[in-house]
Amino acid sequence: MAKHFRRPIRTKSTKRPSLLLVPKVKSLTWPRLSRVGQFPPEVIRSHTVPGAPDWYNAWLSARFRTLPTVLFDVFQTNREHCDEAVRWDRFLSAYDAISKCITSTKSMTVDGIIGQLQDNGVLKAEMTSEHLGYSRYLVFNVLGWQTMLFKPVVLDNIPSPLLQLAIDEGEGCCPYTHMYLLQDTHACAQSSLSELLMGFGILLPSKNACLDDNEDVQREFHQRLELNTRTFNVYSLISIAGIRIRWVDSLSCHLEFNSVTNELSIFQFPSFCQQTLLAFQRGTRGALHACATTSRLRCQWATEDDINHFLLETLLSYRLLFGQSPKSRRIFRSLDPFLLASKESCDPLLSKLCLVQRYNDPHLAEREIYHLPRDFPVLRYRIIVLQRYLTTKTPRTLMQLWRDKRDSANWLTFWAVIVFGAFGSLMALLQVILQLVQLLQ
Repeated sequence: MAKHFRRPIRTKSTKRPSLLLVPKVKSLTWPRLSRVGQFPPEVIRSHTVPGAPDWYNAWLSARFRTLPTVLFDVFQTNREHCDEAVRWDRFLSAYDAISKCITSTKSMTVDGIIGQLQDNGVLKAEMTSEHLGYSRYLVFNVLGWQTMLFKPVVLDNIPSPLLQLAIDEGEGCCPYTHMYLLQDTHACAQSSLSELLMGFGILLPSKNACLDDNEDVQREFHQRLELNTRTFNVYSLISIAGIRIRWVDSLSCHLEFNSVTNELSIFQFPSFCQQTLLAFQRGTRGALHACATTSRLRCQWATEDDINHFLLETLLSYRLLFGQSPKSRRIFRSLDPFLLASKESCDPLLSKLCLVQRYNDPHLAEREIYHLPRDFPVLRYRIIVLQRYLTTKTPRTLMQLWRDKRDSANWLTFWAVIVFGAFGSLMALLQVILQLVQLLQ
């Protein structure tokens, strides 16, 4: 354990250090906060996250602009003499320092990170209760952006900004992954990062975990073991089940299906998964792996090995949904989330995974028939949910009947009956016409 694990934060509002500092108010009427404005792209290009791809720096700068200017009071900077470029520079310094805190120490808390940032001179040594609330909000946002697991709520939209942390994943994700969207800030002092995130739901599921207590779902989860790429792909999901694709920035939402809106969420930055995996293989433990659990009691939360599987399965799922089906590859051209985006905002790996017929990667074992417990142990539950929904959908039009080839024997039988029936009707009609002609003669 590092010395900051249960370290008190220095504040101006208390004479004695406290492990837990929460202002004693029930609710706050919070003014509309001004935000960081637009600044020239050259400022972003000259100050970037080391080793990060162009799309991530562009994406991060857009997230940075959601931060209120008052938040920068927590830095050792005079706000009146702090322009956008200075704020961006201060933010990147904090971003780098937070990353080092997260990855260098196990079981770190948010308040422990703030304490280290104070020691390093990144944040003010003495803080008011408001400064502490803003510091917690900053660390929580950076944690979400470094792991890309969740989308933090903009500060204006949190009912009690100094008392709560919130994630914005209510739409499009299933309730078993995101059970709670708000959490009290007292968890920042007491809970490790994995425990803090577990308070929102199972954002990082473990292998072969069924997140539904329904007996029918549990039964199908254990009975459905195989997945055929000919019948399970984006083409089938769209043409037969009428599912819509929703591209998301949150990795925890990948392959989540919302049956109410009929939307399937797909993570749009696969190179994040690839780079995180490569870094871990080289011995660099990133923020995402720092959120893994080391406790055997939390059987539904991912270990480091589970996270590696999750990242690898996410990459393979693009091949399953798009790349291994010619019709699905054609559909992707119209669904590409970067179709109208600027070049620096695009993740080029997404198009490669979804459009290339043969993707040569020794780590991605493509098969025509996948064995779910072996090939998709982490995403297994989400795939089962989609499979169950797809099997409940029956074709209603001739076009849907033509596209539905899930049962090839029934498909051939049905269309053989249609063809021979139509041929027989045509011959009967011709015979009637010939008889009429003979009678008229």
